[in-house]
Amino acid sequence: MDSMSRNTLLKTTTSTDLLDRLKDPADQPAWDLFVNRYRPLIVNYAQHGFGLSAEDAEDAAQVTMADFARAFQAGQYERTKGRLRKWLFGIATKRIRNLARRKARIREIQLDDPSSETGFIQRVPDADVLKQAWETEWRQAVAQQCLEEIRFQFDTKTVIAFELYVWKDRPAREVADQLAMSENAVYLAKHHILKRIRELLPRMEEIW
Repeated sequence: MDSMSRNTLLKTTTSTDLLDRLKDPADQPAWDLFVNRYRPLIVNYAQHGFGLSAEDAEDAAQVTMADFARAFQAGQYERTKGRLRKWLFGIATKRIRNLARRKARIREIQLDDPSSETGFIQRVPDADVLKQAWETEWRQAVAQQCLEEIRFQFDTKTVIAFELYVWKDRPAREVADQLAMSENAVYLAKHHILKRIRELLPRMEEIW
């Protein structure tokens, strides 16, 4: 599947439709879509919520995906008890915490430092902080998907200006110089794209 087709599915397939398809373990395109949509979210959550390295965050995401598949195929997910985002949060948090704790224990053995495990426990945020971190990553993932759709609606320079100025927090003057555009054009790029993202967000949040 090419990148354009994959992006179309990511922004049009609702979580309900996707979960219905995942009931068939042989529907590989559905599982690929699930991984492409939610794996980056889990990686970011592991890094920003727990402070894991990029490599460990990838491992945590892989374990979470595998756990989700087993639990879903076993019929453990009930829509009446909460949305997918809540259930996935529970699985991800449990697996990431376990992985981080195991890494701490390995360091304890290697360094002969019993305080390593204790330090890990002290570093893990409480449940409310983790929930907020998950919600933040979820909103950013949805916003990112909105931006992917916007790429087809605005010229490339406008989108790049928005990303540099808004998401990477680069000074407007610096962005303008880099892209050979006026500083006012950078401000307009922010205004127009943020407006379009706000228009797209309700539909995208429903899809996710």
